[in-house]
Amino acid sequence: MRRSLILSSIILVGLGVWVHGAQQQAATPRPSAIDPGNFTGKVTDRSISDIRTLRYHFDAGARTNWHAHEGGQVIFVEAGRARTQERGGKVRELDKGSTFYTAPGVAHWHGATPAAGGMTQVAMSFGATRWMERVSDSDYGR
Repeated sequence: MRRSLILSSIILVGLGVWVHGAQQQAATPRPSAIDPGNFTGKVTDRSISDIRTLRYHFDAGARTNWHAHEGGQVIFVEAGRARTQERGGKVRELDKGSTFYTAPGVAHWHGATPAAGGMTQVAMSFGATRWMERVSDSDYGR
């Protein structure tokens, strides 16, 4: 439960930073320094140029191909029920509000369960994505 809350918070903060940054980028350049008055201790600004935040709805039974992310991926299940698998592992199902993390370079897939209603996810992906073959019905677990 605590892990889910932490990962959910990371996703939401990342999404907020991305949205705010996109809105501010056209109006003003990104400041190069952190205001030290807002922090305690040393805090270093890091680039977010290699982070993508996406939001997708998968209809029942829809899923990605196998793929891997150079720097890993965090997914938050916003609505519905998700199904995911890392290559060589078991298929897992996740409820609304759940999060999952796939480590850098690990081949995996994710999508909705076959149940009606589908699933909506918010994904934060780090680095490039390497796409692979389609997920078979037997891997999907129909």
